[in-house]
Amino acid sequence: MSETDIRKIDKNMDFTTCGDDGCTWYSVDDEPFVLDGLYWRKPGGDFNRLPIGYSVSPGVDALSWHTAGAMLRFVSDADEIRIAVKLHHNARMYHMAHVGSMGFDLYCGRGNAKQYVRSAKFDHTQDEYQVPVFELQGREHKEREFTLHFPLYCGVKEFKIGLNNGATVKAPSPWCDPRPVVVYGTSIQQGGCASRPGMCHTNIMSRMLNRPFINLGFSGSGRGQPAAAELLAMVEKPAMFVLDYAANAKNDGLKETLSGFIDILRKKHPDVPILMVSVTPLADELETCACTPYRMEQTQLFLDELQKRRANGDKNIHFLDGSGLYGADWTECTVDGVHATDLGFYMIAKTMAPVIGGILERI
Repeated sequence: MSETDIRKIDKNMDFTTCGDDGCTWYSVDDEPFVLDGLYWRKPGGDFNRLPIGYSVSPGVDALSWHTAGAMLRFVSDADEIRIAVKLHHNARMYHMAHVGSMGFDLYCGRGNAKQYVRSAKFDHTQDEYQVPVFELQGREHKEREFTLHFPLYCGVKEFKIGLNNGATVKAPSPWCDPRPVVVYGTSIQQGGCASRPGMCHTNIMSRMLNRPFINLGFSGSGRGQPAAAELLAMVEKPAMFVLDYAANAKNDGLKETLSGFIDILRKKHPDVPILMVSVTPLADELETCACTPYRMEQTQLFLDELQKRRANGDKNIHFLDGSGLYGADWTECTVDGVHATDLGFYMIAKTMAPVIGGILERI
């Protein structure tokens, strides 16, 4: 059978490029746009999740260029919004949609009432594209608040956003609390393998809780290194630290790193809540109902750390059992037995967000 170009059969599978005409173009640093999620980035600087010159490990340093958790927020009465993007590379993986790894998606709304509008449709074989992400198309002309999520598994070299000429731009509404929730961990925390950036659980929880999140998930490389702990400790006035790196460190790595990691955080942030999370359900646990010796050992490692610190007076240390994060239908929540689908990320967020919100309400 000859090769089929699905774009010729279904127009919804095609993408449309656009030019510069008819739009006023802005950078993320132009007021009153607000770029969240890249805590250490300075105006005019690179899109990087680490401070310039800071090193954790070769893997973390490379993945720091991936813009997981970054989002551009603004209010506008625009009838059309375009983006022009240059990527550091094409991030093509067998188990992740290109929109999630190297694309953008747009939400509309304020607070915890944000709703998905559209994803960027682009040529995934290229590392540069200019495409529309919002068109009025029968919608009412009015002022809206927009949130544009950046790629999860790709670096952004250059970015600009275009609004139709004459459109107004205003600052977005403030978060309910400006203190960020800092999430550290693995490929799942980075967003593998959400179909689009807004479906990463840190982005979902940001919408649910109306709070800023800092995504410090590093695929295969978040292993509890002391340099990573020092990095998290640099965040001023965090709301909470979420430590979810067990899948990378394994049990032996947790034994070596967990206490020291928390000690480093406590030197700078003695009273900030810390939530430790064990691994999500894995496909090889299917026949054992998530009660493998490996998981039971890991759970006990976390409980021992929890009890030790509580006994020493630390009332802001908490543990969340990852075996329940996907809910009853956990076997349907991954793309490969490990990494989450959109369903998996939604279930993580639905389970974890109330825990985070409940802890923060009590302090």
